[in-house]
Amino acid sequence: MGIFRSLLFGKYLMITNTVSCGMMMGFGDLIQQRGTQWKRDYFDKSSKNLINDNSSSKLLQQCINNNNDLQRGLILANTIEHHEIIDNHDFERTKNMITVGLLQGPFNHYFYIFLDRLLPGKNVKTVVKKTFIDQIIASPLSLGIFFIGLGKLENRNSHELLCEIKEKFFDTYKIDCCFWPPSQLINFLFVPMRYRVIYINLMTMFYDIFLSHTKYVN
Repeated sequence: MGIFRSLLFGKYLMITNTVSCGMMMGFGDLIQQRGTQWKRDYFDKSSKNLINDNSSSKLLQQCINNNNDLQRGLILANTIEHHEIIDNHDFERTKNMITVGLLQGPFNHYFYIFLDRLLPGKNVKTVVKKTFIDQIIASPLSLGIFFIGLGKLENRNSHELLCEIKEKFFDTYKIDCCFWPPSQLINFLFVPMRYRVIYINLMTMFYDIFLSHTKYVN
């Protein structure tokens, strides 16, 4: 067990960090897709119960008039039209998320080695500096890899990529600035250097639920 750990978090640490980054992004997308499907299933069951007692047009009018819930009305309209929603996981999308994670892994590995060498120690001043540098350098670059990488994998042209980045990048970065600084303060204060990227990848799995939603749902 000790030899196995020394290989994973020693000699082959870069491979461990890269693979775990890809896996966590894949898991994040899997959770996001399942959540979306569960939400659709909920509306599907609710609408079927209502359809048994009301006509389709009357049901839609009630949904729209009830607290102006237009979104629910549109979902129910789609359900009425198709009568059921096919549970179909988008494996191509998950594969693309994993691929982008594998691209981000080496960047994360070498960036945090560089950051620890630049600012060694765990005193409060050093940790705050590390968190600040991480937020103004690593976070924008990671988001750039995310949007550009997925865009290329989806065969988008330069104009489409630029439009998506203009539309989503800064709103995403605002959420990024709320999520990552507290996470990184914990990381720099308490997590040993060899486990630092693993911790980031674990937190990334939760953050990627939001990223996947931003990319594919909004």
